[in-house]
Amino acid sequence: MRAMGRPSRRLRRLGKAFAFAEGRLVVEGELLPSLGDKVYDSGMREVGVVLNVFGPVNRFFIEVEPRKGFRFEKGTPLYIIEEESRGHTKRSRR
Repeated sequence: MRAMGRPSRRLRRLGKAFAFAEGRLVVEGELLPSLGDKVYDSGMREVGVVLNVFGPVNRFFIEVEPRKGFRFEKGTPLYIIEEESRGHTKRSRR
């Protein structure tokens, strides 16, 4: 049983690494993030922060400012963390 008042954290798939352009990582989106959301790889290592969302609604892309030293291969899945508290979902701002 979960402790009362403590939100659970849930990993949500943001999309796949698509390209690296002008020092930014472009992610082919599967989930619409909030600007400023932290982005993680499958090992829960922070890889960057969401800067922008662009493109058509049915095939949008997410611009991520990567952390120094982050390496990726096209198709690498990336994630964000959402916190759930009392039936509501809230994206983490940590």
